[in-house]
Amino acid sequence: MSKILIVDDELMVRTMLAEIAGSMGHEALSAPSIAQGLLLAAQSACDLVYLDVLLPDGNGLNHLPDFKQLPSQPEIIVITGFGDPDGAELAVRHGVWDYLQKPLMMDQVKLSLTRALAFRQQKENTNSVKTFLRPEIIGNSPALQTALGLAQEAASTSVNVLLQGETGTGKELFARAIHLNSRRRDKPFVTLDCASFTESLLESQLFGHVKGAFTGADRSREGLLTLAHGGTLFLDEIGDLPLPIQGAFLRALESKRFRPVGASREAESDFRLIAATNKDLHEMVRLDLFRSDLLYRLRGMTIPLPPLRERHGDIPLLITHYLDKHCARYDVCGKTPSEDFLEAVNTYDWPGNIRELVHALDRSCTASFDDPILFARQLPTEIRVQVARMGAGHNGSNSSHAASSPSVHSTPVPNDPQSMNAPVSLKEHRHETERQYLNDVLRHVSGSIPAAVEITGVSRGHLYELLKKHGITP
Repeated sequence: MSKILIVDDELMVRTMLAEIAGSMGHEALSAPSIAQGLLLAAQSACDLVYLDVLLPDGNGLNHLPDFKQLPSQPEIIVITGFGDPDGAELAVRHGVWDYLQKPLMMDQVKLSLTRALAFRQQKENTNSVKTFLRPEIIGNSPALQTALGLAQEAASTSVNVLLQGETGTGKELFARAIHLNSRRRDKPFVTLDCASFTESLLESQLFGHVKGAFTGADRSREGLLTLAHGGTLFLDEIGDLPLPIQGAFLRALESKRFRPVGASREAESDFRLIAATNKDLHEMVRLDLFRSDLLYRLRGMTIPLPPLRERHGDIPLLITHYLDKHCARYDVCGKTPSEDFLEAVNTYDWPGNIRELVHALDRSCTASFDDPILFARQLPTEIRVQVARMGAGHNGSNSSHAASSPSVHSTPVPNDPQSMNAPVSLKEHRHETERQYLNDVLRHVSGSIPAAVEITGVSRGHLYELLKKHGITP
């Protein structure tokens, strides 16, 4: 028996879904709002959540991460009375199981529910039978566990994999983990950073060349495709692969045959491809900067990697791991972060992700010399500046009453930018203007999303993303 949570403001829908779930031998819980749904979900480990889109206290799509990151990591089926392709795309990209449109049909609901629970059971059985090896991938946050689950699924197949994530999210670590857990683990794992070579050198690196193929080719050389035979080829930053090479690589990917530079005969290689990028390849296709047919071949399975700002629960584990590595590498005493250090690293949003965190820890260890305690003062200046600005912003928003009272500290300091009301940065100004605009539009249309879409001129999915970005509930 599974536990099903139904989050919908329509009593008829909640009753219908509960009766279907009960007739199939499952326990059903229901809630008319997001807040009550999350409260119920936190109190009971549910296996599946039916989540409506338009709810009294917000948009269900905006709260998909909240439900996905519950300890039980339930499967989610989105239900809506408004067919919206953008909303459907947004739901699928957030890893929902299905997207059902009202009025709901009983047979459709039963089939979707049966398949979702069967998939969940299979996933649990797989996880209990086999341990997924993941060296250097540190953390247990729900966002990371979701990516690891997809990686484990990828390791059991031979399909091409596309890793998508911001710089520093650990794309090569995931690629190595997939290879390590695959049937090709005993064969080579070959890597190439497509952004590190010129077009001519990249072609030679990939396909190899024969002696005399170009100036300086004083001997024949095997390419990485040959070296990856039987194993895995990892192409990092594949969005930087030059267009002229994309066609030749596509043929090699499809036929496993290619021609080294200057060669008259083709060579063969049985390689498995894992590619990674921090770019929007779909947008690059639209701009004719990337071949659409190559993109179709790359995304046999796509794994989004979460940025560190979505993995705050993993930060203490990451700090401990990398501090131990630093101390072992340089043979120095153990380092322990102070409370103000932990407060600072948890406040900062880490745009450079884990790579930036590692560099910050190295910088802090160097600045601490032989002292065993790390303080926030030893973090890189840029990080401390951002943390200070964020703190000043929060304090400033709550200090209007204090500012109205006379104080010895209220005397303006000459040439002090704060006391002279210096303008905010252009980025902050744009952010605040956009937030105010969205609030004005929603107030004008009384919270109607379709009307807001018509006024703003953006798609419904884009509007949802903007509202989520600014923390606005329609």
